[in-house]
Amino acid sequence: MTQPPRSPTPRNTALKILTTAMSILRDDHPFDLAHKVFGQHLTATPLRGTIGTEYSFENSTFPHTKITLFITDDPTAPMANRMKVKQVPRVFTMRFSPPMAEISRSALEDLFPLDIGYWIDGDGDRQPGNNLGVAPSQVLQHHYRYRASSLPMSRFPVDVDLTFSDPDSHDAQKHARNMPLLTDVLLTRDYFKQTPTRRHLHLY
Repeated sequence: MTQPPRSPTPRNTALKILTTAMSILRDDHPFDLAHKVFGQHLTATPLRGTIGTEYSFENSTFPHTKITLFITDDPTAPMANRMKVKQVPRVFTMRFSPPMAEISRSALEDLFPLDIGYWIDGDGDRQPGNNLGVAPSQVLQHHYRYRASSLPMSRFPVDVDLTFSDPDSHDAQKHARNMPLLTDVLLTRDYFKQTPTRRHLHLY
């Protein structure tokens, strides 16, 4: 008797969303609203003060999770009339609610993959390490930053920000291993390499 296909687990669904987002930002894979990898398209909101749009999605596996993709005018285009400039994907955000216990930091380091041991600051300079420290809130928030590894199909450098929270003490039995919970993934396409004043840095 043929077994019915298994439904994807929340972990696998989340990893597919994240790998798709990385392929769009780093590898310049086409972004198509008709594809439902991110979920059901909810809104397209114009960005204030710039030429761009924020696309938001609702995924049935994560009904309360914020999933957005920012599309803006290409910063490398020299045209003065920005309305005529090609729109490009710039920032992807996935903010889990509730946070996920099934995805570790090392799993994401291998998934994308990520360069270990440094991150790139706002001036385009390398900074040592990946741990940006802990921010106190209701639960401790652990912040990490990376540069995505350059692969043969890569077209753009991408900065990756990860946030994990400590399990709530009231959920001690549920999270017996005290494993940090994934709360935020932020992927940002970095255009420093494409600007004339930054090409000499050879960051990517």
